[in-house]
Amino acid sequence: MTAPLKIALNVSVRTHQGLTRSENQDAHYTNPTTGFIAVADGLGGHQAGKLCAELTIDFFDAVVQVRKPSSLQDLSQAIKQCNHALIQHQKDNPEVSGMRTTLVCGQITHDHQLLYGWAGDSRLYVFDSEDGLVQLSRDHTLRERKLDADLPPAQGDHHILTKSLGGNQVFEPVCGSVQLSPAHIILLSSDGLTGFVKDTAIEAILNAHSRDLDRAAEALIDSALKAGGADNVTVVLARIAPH
Repeated sequence: MTAPLKIALNVSVRTHQGLTRSENQDAHYTNPTTGFIAVADGLGGHQAGKLCAELTIDFFDAVVQVRKPSSLQDLSQAIKQCNHALIQHQKDNPEVSGMRTTLVCGQITHDHQLLYGWAGDSRLYVFDSEDGLVQLSRDHTLRERKLDADLPPAQGDHHILTKSLGGNQVFEPVCGSVQLSPAHIILLSSDGLTGFVKDTAIEAILNAHSRDLDRAAEALIDSALKAGGADNVTVVLARIAPH
């Protein structure tokens, strides 16, 4: 079994089906003991999106309970193994062939590093009062790919994912790391938040409720619902507790 995290971690999670969807296909995971957090957003246009997101979270629960990732290589390998497991599940269960999910996840280490990885358009931010809201992930969408190639994006390109779990045997996750302090708030979210609420509004909410993660999470969900609630929305907030 994995050793307990040597730092205290405060977390808050909120999720909502939204106002127009028939079910919530988001899934989330927080484990203050191991320091692992994750959000997965099953793709509604594909079969069994909810199942795919839930299987992804179950996979990482099993991984971190045995041996939490201690390096970017560990995290990248775990994400690739999860993708392989999802593909194998489809081979064994053809009725759910085509299921896919986004993933954004983070492992907080004993020396206050955040190791993170993602695929798709679920996002990772860090916030503090000095630097404001900083986006660490970058959406894997056709829009971003065209911008990288100096091509003009078309309307709707931001909805077309270029990377996700479960849909491609050849898969290379994107990973990174950042040093944290107790002043930092980590935000993981599905695009039910970021697709409808501007970063400036998210930053204002975190600034207003920086001392209370529960109130901040509730306010973020409320902001997405007030913007129309056209998608499932999930937020995970985490912060290293001061000594």
